[in-house]
Amino acid sequence: MIQFSPSNILTGNGIAITLTGMLIVFSGLLLISLFISSLPRLLSWLDQLKQKTPAATDSSISAQATELTEPEIHAAISLVLHLELERCGGDLQRITIHERPAMASFWNPRGQMRSLSDRSPYA
Repeated sequence: MIQFSPSNILTGNGIAITLTGMLIVFSGLLLISLFISSLPRLLSWLDQLKQKTPAATDSSISAQATELTEPEIHAAISLVLHLELERCGGDLQRITIHERPAMASFWNPRGQMRSLSDRSPYA
């Protein structure tokens, strides 16, 4: 059976272990606090270093221009559609794509193009 008494703390170096643990925790918290307080100065210093490096000139950028691939064009169109829908109405407007047979047309039999109604919550 374990005996609980203050003499066990003194004989087992409990006070020294406690003070050592408190010192380790306090120094860790102090280092974190110093890092957080110096972070704005560190970031501004890094920003100044980044601005001092020579940037690419416009002539080198135009010389390196390449043709866009089809997935890049699709991504740009999708981004523009997303931003316009968010700007104009958020969730109230929806674009849906229905599967159609290979030879079917987007035009209805009367010669008018089908469209979705504006501001309809149902597509």
